[in-house]
Amino acid sequence: MKELNLLRELVSRQPYLQMLGLEVLDAGPGWTKERLPFKPEFLQPYVLHGGVIYSLADTLAAHSLATLIYPQEWLATVEQKINFLRPVERDGIVGQGRVIHMGKRMVYSEAEIHNESGELVAKSTATLVRLPTPEPR
Repeated sequence: MKELNLLRELVSRQPYLQMLGLEVLDAGPGWTKERLPFKPEFLQPYVLHGGVIYSLADTLAAHSLATLIYPQEWLATVEQKINFLRPVERDGIVGQGRVIHMGKRMVYSEAEIHNESGELVAKSTATLVRLPTPEPR
């Protein structure tokens, strides 16, 4: 439960994720489940823009790591690869991310994204770096 509250608090302070309408559905140590609702602004022109799907994948990777290190450390994505497997038309997307390997500095994470019918839409892998927590502004 603490991981779920932590991620919801992080989302509340990130304007980009709020604009997307990101919902944290569930979370635990090293994993998260999150959703983006459908918005007509996400269409390009008739299917969900790949950047929207990528944004969810990147967030899932980051948030799965945040459940393990935040607030003692922060993080950044170093590299990410995504495979788009099917188009999404006028549907929200739901994803699950999890940390696969965590080193002292580098972390490897995976994410799967499905449409709301449960069909696999995309798979992603990411390398993240653990960083010192930035000073408050």
